[in-house]
Amino acid sequence: MTYLQFLALFIAPLLLLAALHAHRTRRAHPDRPWRTGLTVLALLWAAAWVWTTPWDSWIIHRGVWSYPEGRVLATVFRVPLEEYVFMAAQTLIVGLWTLSRIATGTPDVTLNTRCLRVSWGNVWLLAASAGAAMALHGPSGTYLGSMLLWFAPLLAVQSYVGADVLHACRPIRLTSLLPVAACLWIADRIAIALGIWQISTTRTYGPTLLGLPLEEALFFLLTSLLVTNGLVLATHPRIRHRLRLPTAEARSPRHQVAP
Repeated sequence: MTYLQFLALFIAPLLLLAALHAHRTRRAHPDRPWRTGLTVLALLWAAAWVWTTPWDSWIIHRGVWSYPEGRVLATVFRVPLEEYVFMAAQTLIVGLWTLSRIATGTPDVTLNTRCLRVSWGNVWLLAASAGAAMALHGPSGTYLGSMLLWFAPLLAVQSYVGADVLHACRPIRLTSLLPVAACLWIADRIAIALGIWQISTTRTYGPTLLGLPLEEALFFLLTSLLVTNGLVLATHPRIRHRLRLPTAEARSPRHQVAP
């Protein structure tokens, strides 16, 4: 099976299911912030390519993952064209599912402390520092270390902006993140079993999750978390007020929200 066939058989149905679910939810809850959410999702779609491509190219160059000859159509910056499609599809699947969950109701934020935001932001920065140490320590830490170094700072920024909002929206985030991540884990495990791509045993630590390298599972979890967090923050009125973004609620004295 080629990479393109894998996308058609396993990823396209997930995208179609997420789109149909979002469409039905939008019809049921038309008053929710769909326009803002879809605009931000489009930006996240573009950001997924811009931010992930250099790292993806680097880990391919370092031999973290590879693809047999004849399984991909072509490559750009060492990255298969199908991988760009996968990046976009993952962002859309996670994003549409998250927007559907947001539409069912956004909880109020009762816990609002700068300490919480700073603490979680610092935790992710420590994770990035730990990643740098792993990547430098030896070849087995290349995948996990570079991944934490590359993506954890983005999660730190999200935490500095709104860890209190993310904390209040835990049910939305978990029910948005875990089902999609589980589907992607299964699809990835099938692709590895079919030999569509391979993960280096010398560039990973070795533990697996039902046969899937732990680093692969964590990759889908972290990148999906970035999308979910981004949409939760972008559509929550507390964050829009905190960043002084224009909204009807922010302009009305009756809807003032504490920063």
